[in-house]
Amino acid sequence: MDVVYFVVLVGALVFVHELGHFALAKIFGVKVLRFSVGFGPRIAGFRSRETEYVLAAIPLGGYVKLLGDTPHDVVPEKERAESLGAQPVWRRVLIVAAGPAMNLLFPLLLFFIVHLGDGLQTPSSVGTVFPGRPADGMLLPGDRVVAVDGAEIETFDQLRRIVRDSPRRALELTIEREGERHRIVLVPAATRRNLELGRSEEVGRLGIDPYHRLAVVGVHPDSAAYQAGLRSFDRVVAVDGEPVDRWIDLQAALRGRVGAVPLTYLRGETVNLGSLVDLEVARPRVANVRAPAGPGAMALRSGIESGDLYVREVISGSAEDELGIRPGDRLVTLDGHPLRNWAGYLAALEDAPDVDHELLWRRAGDIHEGTLRLPKDTGVTAAGLPYERVRVGVRPWLPSRSEPLVETPNRIAHAATRALERTGEMLTLTFYSVVRLLQGELDLDSLGGPLTIFDAAGDAAREGATNYLVLMAFISVNLAVLNLLPIPLLDGGHLVFYLVEGITRRKVPAKVRARAGLVGLIVLIALTLLAVKNDLERAFGNDEPTEALEPGEG
Repeated sequence: MDVVYFVVLVGALVFVHELGHFALAKIFGVKVLRFSVGFGPRIAGFRSRETEYVLAAIPLGGYVKLLGDTPHDVVPEKERAESLGAQPVWRRVLIVAAGPAMNLLFPLLLFFIVHLGDGLQTPSSVGTVFPGRPADGMLLPGDRVVAVDGAEIETFDQLRRIVRDSPRRALELTIEREGERHRIVLVPAATRRNLELGRSEEVGRLGIDPYHRLAVVGVHPDSAAYQAGLRSFDRVVAVDGEPVDRWIDLQAALRGRVGAVPLTYLRGETVNLGSLVDLEVARPRVANVRAPAGPGAMALRSGIESGDLYVREVISGSAEDELGIRPGDRLVTLDGHPLRNWAGYLAALEDAPDVDHELLWRRAGDIHEGTLRLPKDTGVTAAGLPYERVRVGVRPWLPSRSEPLVETPNRIAHAATRALERTGEMLTLTFYSVVRLLQGELDLDSLGGPLTIFDAAGDAAREGATNYLVLMAFISVNLAVLNLLPIPLLDGGHLVFYLVEGITRRKVPAKVRARAGLVGLIVLIALTLLAVKNDLERAFGNDEPTEALEPGEG
């Protein structure tokens, strides 16, 4: 099936590109002799009036043959008015530019289709508040933002976009909290968001996300909860028979409790079903927790806290593993600052990469400390672009969920907006990639050829129609930009000749165009061979990790 996915993807992009040339030629009365999708021997085709429509054997390109589109074409006098060469230069520019233009319009359609399917979205509720960020102390988990500066919103995506575009600008948020509406003013912090190719942009952040942590607990070994049988990573699902789901629900259910409180919890167990299969199941159990008397909430007095900062897994050979951190340890402070949740820990590491961090962690009541320096993780994305990030070697267990999803408001406007944004992002990325290649700042090894597209088409199709359409959009934008490069034989090369003609009022001599075409052919062959070489090296001699492109906190 990979062959089918590849042929459909490339064939669609070639068809759209050539359709642009074809349509403008027809509009301006230029005779189209052949419309071919593919090169080489003809597989199928038909003739309609003066145009032959062909499906050819090699699905790596295509062409539209116009009357008089090369200097050596012999054009009968009676057909001269219908030839390309007889058209004013501005018409020829539009006919040539129409191909790349269609490759830029096509992603708009693809992304519109993709996002028209965004039927349900995450609501604009606060699930987690990151410490030290503008929302800290102002917003609470469970709050719902219903308006920003008086404009009503329903989804977290709407909130995130407003905040992203408003660094350092005061925003009035209308929130619902426990059935009442409140107005608060927050100023999004200006932060640099790293983009591909070493680029960055300034965006606003409040420090919230929409996902509530489920009631997974961390338990101190010298506590009433531990003595009652509760352990770290257990998930509490009921308090005294009343269901709880989120950590904040558990906190609320324990508030004001005295005496023994039965907590129903789930603990994963591995069940061996034979030599081939192990199944992990969670059986409900009950712990009767009696907190000692004293000040403070029952959860704290009984030794129960969120399991957010408890280490579930340590990657072998990682910096944390060598430091001595083990599963079950609880991260306490980083560089002297108390850690409040996992998101805050990650944010602190990302904000200060390549430096020594002083980390304190707790194990069975004992405090350990050490110096942690995390290496950078580098690799190549599925698009062939390098990436760089901090390599974190410990993982928590953070099951979470958002509030019930809501219908996307004004779905057509939403789809159109997202289509414009994503096409613009891809165009910018492709433009910068070409510039970095020309500047020598991006390795030529990052170029991909037909084998890379073949693999990507198969992978994307297996992941679903959405990923396949996104890949098609990405390659379409690349095709548009590459075709506009001022290389003879490409559309960009033709546009350069027409620009010279427009300035000098004289056509570029046929000999000059022929020699330039030969140079362009050599360049294109060299680039093709380089791309194929890179494809073969990736397929047979390169085990570097790859990852898909593509967001996060508000």
